[in-house]
Amino acid sequence: MAHSVEGHLKLNVADYDKLIRQLVPGYAAMRTAHMALLRKLLPADRRSVVLDLGGGTGALAEAVAETLPLAEVEIWDTDPAMLAVARERCARFGGRIRYVERSFANPLTPCDAVVAGIALHHVKDMAAKGAIYRNIFAALRPGRAFLNADTAIAAGGVLREFSYQEWVNAMAPHGITEPQARAHFASWAHEDYYPPLATELRLVGEAGFADPECFWREIPFVIFGGIK
Repeated sequence: MAHSVEGHLKLNVADYDKLIRQLVPGYAAMRTAHMALLRKLLPADRRSVVLDLGGGTGALAEAVAETLPLAEVEIWDTDPAMLAVARERCARFGGRIRYVERSFANPLTPCDAVVAGIALHHVKDMAAKGAIYRNIFAALRPGRAFLNADTAIAAGGVLREFSYQEWVNAMAPHGITEPQARAHFASWAHEDYYPPLATELRLVGEAGFADPECFWREIPFVIFGGIK
């Protein structure tokens, strides 16, 4: 389960935040939707515990801490270099944010929400991903939510190519040509797998969530999950 964003994206970790906005269509809109959902599901005036799986540079944890002023956030990541960036970014929140150098395949801390942002697609084995979703369900308190922002692409045919072409088109305004974008996809395929949304929702349902849902979508990116 070990994974290094620095090695994967071939960049200095300090540049990650800038580059992710060039590579991910609708990144800002997805983050806004992610936090709006979390705000609706967790009262801002009550203490809550939120787990950020594969938290990387701490960008998602920072957004959670700003959105929910009383929340405590645990960032789970196996990459110490990325956690070091997260510690620097989130230092102003003090003890409200904890840094856990551990795989999110392990049993999780009891919590009120589990979030992830562009992270769980590194789990290529669907049985392993299903086990992670079961761990998430087990960790959540009743009535609480799992909200995963990630990539979902059709398994084949015209819809698969449509998703990739939409991704290519979204990179173009940032100066990334189609050959460069396609080269990125080929390189990332060694570590990434983007299951169809139907597969993700099936796994979420099999983990125990009664009503798996897609909450937001801008192809090929989605926010999906469920409420326990």
